[in-house]
Amino acid sequence: MLRRMSEPMIVAHRGANVDLPEQSLAAYVKAIQLGADAIECDVRLTRDGHLVCHHDRTINRTSNGTGAISDLTLAELQKLNFAGKHHDGAEQHQIVTFRQVLELVDEAPRPVRILVETKHPSRYGAKVEREVHKALAGFPDVQVTVMSFARAAVSRYRALDDAMPLVWLYEYPLGTVPDAARIIGPRLKYVKSKPGLVERARDAGLDVFVWTVNTPEDVEFVAKTGAAAIITDDPAMALATLGRPVNTERDLG
Repeated sequence: MLRRMSEPMIVAHRGANVDLPEQSLAAYVKAIQLGADAIECDVRLTRDGHLVCHHDRTINRTSNGTGAISDLTLAELQKLNFAGKHHDGAEQHQIVTFRQVLELVDEAPRPVRILVETKHPSRYGAKVEREVHKALAGFPDVQVTVMSFARAAVSRYRALDDAMPLVWLYEYPLGTVPDAARIIGPRLKYVKSKPGLVERARDAGLDVFVWTVNTPEDVEFVAKTGAAAIITDDPAMALATLGRPVNTERDLG
């Protein structure tokens, strides 16, 4: 179980992406500058075996290109603009590699945790977890939590690392919590529909990370449940709602 905090950990979901492209380097830099406790990234494998941070299976929504991540090489992806809905024809945002995110956090001026979601189903299956594990070996000082909606992925990662905090994510639970996970990650809507869920989970020895929490009212609601983490697209709003300082000026460098 993660160290208990007096208030929930604020996690920048895909970075601080309210006014920046999701999972862009700029969004991750801003999240750290603002004061988020953690950043979240989704990892997928390119055709030539590189881990990149991208939520969707395809790049159609987020870039000026088309196709599946798994069908494209890193070099091909790096030629595209991943500005998504923020694209104004001028600003360029290159796809971010997992290594870039690890380097950013490793060099941050304060401890920042990374929540890494392995995306499934994937044509590469277990290779995703193996490559994440391999990448993390080069950054022993970075605080990491691994997450997945796929039960098999959670179990596979436990076989690779018996100490890694693992989160089983779900919208609506199907069956019991995987033995490998000591943290559950329910959708906000489900938490609202099940009064006492967080308390029961904690009584069972499980921490709870709730996603995606994007209004002050919902931040207050989740904080009162005793959840260990609030995953949000707007870390500045979440920090301010909880009365925590929001740094709008600090430059990482």
